[in-house]
Parts: sequence; C-alpha cells; structure tokens
Amino acid sequence: MGYNQGVEAKSIMKRVAIGLLMLCGAAAMAQAPFTIVRPQDGARVREVVQFRFPIRSVPQGGFIGVSINGKFIEAVAPAALDSDRERGHYIYKWDTKRLNIPDGEHTVELTLYSNPEGGSSRILGRSSVRVQVENEIKAPADGIPLRYRWTPGKAYRYDLKAIAKEVNEIQYSGLTPEETVLMDISFKGDLSVLDFSNNLGLISWTPVPPAIEIQGGQISTITSDRMAPVYQEVETTGRVRYQVSRIADSQQADIYYYWVEDLPLLPPRRYKPGDRWSATILLGNPLASGDINQIGERVPVAARLERFEWEQGYKCAKIIYEFTGNIPGKLDLGGLQLDKPKSTVRREVYFAYDLGQVIRVKTTLQLEGTIRQDQFSGGMGGPGGFGAPPGFGGRGPGAFGGADDEGGMRGPRGGPRGGGMVGAPGAGGLGAPGQRGGGTTGGFGGGGQTGARNIINRFVVEIDMKLLRIF
Repeated sequence: MGYNQGVEAKSIMKRVAIGLLMLCGAAAMAQAPFTIVRPQDGARVREVVQFRFPIRSVPQGGFIGVSINGKFIEAVAPAALDSDRERGHYIYKWDTKRLNIPDGEHTVELTLYSNPEGGSSRILGRSSVRVQVENEIKAPADGIPLRYRWTPGKAYRYDLKAIAKEVNEIQYSGLTPEETVLMDISFKGDLSVLDFSNNLGLISWTPVPPAIEIQGGQISTITSDRMAPVYQEVETTGRVRYQVSRIADSQQADIYYYWVEDLPLLPPRRYKPGDRWSATILLGNPLASGDINQIGERVPVAARLERFEWEQGYKCAKIIYEFTGNIPGKLDLGGLQLDKPKSTVRREVYFAYDLGQVIRVKTTLQLEGTIRQDQFSGGMGGPGGFGAPPGFGGRGPGAFGGADDEGGMRGPRGGPRGGGMVGAPGAGGLGAPGQRGGGTTGGFGGGGQTGARNIINRFVVEIDMKLLRIF
C-alpha cells in the first residue's frame, strides 16, 4: 500500500470513528435519567399533585410503579399518564383529597420497570421525594365569617352532572337488587349578579347549551338557545326572598329550558370547625314566581362545618348538610304512592369565603318505599320518566320540553312541568313516572307476578356542581 493510500485509509477510518461517536452521542441524548423533576424534595403540596419525570427516561414498553410511604399503590403505563410535550415531561397525578391523604409528610416513590416481550420485568430506576401535604387551613381562634358577595356584573359558570337511578329489591327472594339508570345529564349554567342594594342581590340562573342527556342507552343533545333565566332576590346569607320565572304565567309559551340551584344557607356569624346549626334544603319549582315559601317546601337538615380546606385553588369552608328520616304521609309519584318513604339527603358544600361564592356542591338524594307487589299485574316494567333530575328541566309535556326543538331532544316521560332543583313530585323535580306496556307502572314502580311479596324501591339522584370560570 502506497503512502497516499495509507493516508486515505486512515482518513476514512477516522471519519467512521467520528460517525460512530456521533451515533453513540445521539443514543445517549435519547435516554434521560429517570428522576422526579417536580415537586422538589420537601415541597408543600395540596389537592392534586403533579409528579413530573422526563419522557425520554421511559423506554419502549416501560411502565411506572407508584408507592406511597413504602406501600405499593399501582402500576401505570405511559399511555395512561398526562404529558407535557413542550417541557418533555410525563405527569403522574396524585389526588390527595379523593384518596383522603392526611395532612403531613409523605414519601412518594416512582419506580421505572422494563416490560420486554416474553421476558420478566426488571427495575431500571427509582426516584422518590418527600412532600408535605397541606389541604387543611387553620382557622383563627374566633372563626371565619361566611357571607355571599353579590358583585354586580360578575357571572359564575358551573359545570353540572346529574344521574338518576332506580333500585328494585324483592324482599326475601334472594335475588340481586335490580339497578336501572333512569337518566344521566350534563350541562353548564351561569349564575349572574345583576344588582346589589339594601343588602339584597338580584341574580339570575341560566343554563348554557348544549346539554347532554343519556336515557335508555340513547344520547340526546339540546342545542337550543331558548334558555329561560330565573331571577331571584337573595340575601348575603343565601336566603332567597323572591323568585321570578319569565314563563311562570305564560301557558302558551314556547319550550324553554331552565336551571335553578338551591344556595346553602349561612347564618350571619363566624364559624369554626365542628360548629353545628339547623338549616333547610329547598324542594322547589323553578317555573313558579312568588315568595320562596310559596313555590316549594323546605326539608330541615342538620348542618356542620367539617373544616376549612383548599378546593380548586380556593380557601373554602367544607360544610355537610344531612337528613335521614321518613317523609310523613304518602308520596304520590304520578299515580304510584309510597307510604312514608324513607329519605336520605347528603349535601357536601365547598364555600370559598374569600370569593364569597359556592364553588362546589355534591348532593345525594335517596328515597325508599315499600310497595305491595299484588298491586300490579304483568311483567316487570322498566323505569318510567322522572322528569329532569335536579337542576335542569324544560317547560312542556316532558322535563326537557316534550318536543323536538331546533335539534334538541324529545322530553322524557315525566311530570307535566318537568323538574328542577330537588323538585316537588308532580310540580317539578322528580316528575311523574310514565306508563309502560304490560300494565305496569314505570319509574318507582314494581311489577312482576301477582302475590303479596313486597318490593323495596329506591330512587337515587347524585349531582355534582363545580365552578368552571368567573366572568
């Protein structure tokens, strides 16, 4: 080999070596160390905590194991994690409130595992941080005053989700109780403050389209812009003095959709954790106008302030309202009567005291009654209509209006004036059960073979209302 040929060969080998080094460098760049980037060790955290680690640290087929205080909690695949591509992070969310994590120091460890095809998993890396959970807010010794703030021009948009279901159980039969989802509804609504004077706020409640309803496996959407506001004159304690519905006196009005929420009552004083007082929950008709005592009934409930804590980034008073007992007399649900039905109500309220508004309300209502099965004949009837679940309804033959309306839905079988709030049966709220084939009564109805066996009927409504934004 000549001199020139030797030099050229060395040059080629050098270029190949440089190329290999560049490839190795690229491979090294592709794999980042597995470590929790945020939060930092010793950080103070609350509510939903985001644990971030590099996307490039997780190889193909890898997954994450999560341990809290040395106890394994779950394994999570990357596809199930949120990601921040801009920063190059996977995000594991730890919901300390949903999991009832007590305040104090906790150690969170993430373990990276490989998952080769046909092989056993092995640990590729571990990373842990100590965090100080601080969801509870320490109140001053003399407590904190709770008042609504009605600032003209402000509007609060809420997201509402409601589900109504029926549970039928045949006594002493050994059969599994039958549960039927009657209705599943979600929509948004605005609480707008129009005026404030003489310690009274003038507010309006207006649903915002679209509303999504699932009933009988069918999904329907209301896109109509005919959303009727309901106006209320309300004190800073949350007590409503007067209500006006624009369609209360118009029997010939077109179909409208409406929404009203029962504001928690807050007596005028300072509050501390453990405080208890008497309150009420309104069973009202949003379509009616007049003094609030004339348009609905109030159920007495026991109220207690559980604690002050953070919720959705706000300092809140967490208040629990509860009632358990029998409604006296017979409850008439459209021809089907429940004799002294058992009733259970639980409402969990988060009141943002710096904001002066409710930011979340979770309500569960359960009615239970016993019906003699020999009252009916024919086969078991499925659920009939109960009007709209609490919070949303429409004027017309059904709770959502009873007729197709600009791409909307037909109203479900229900009370003639639909439902709203935890409305009074027939006038709103629960509506009235519809009739089904076979001679049975839908809704809170039983059916089946004739005989003297009792059927335990439970009607359950679950509602979750959360603040989305402030205008």
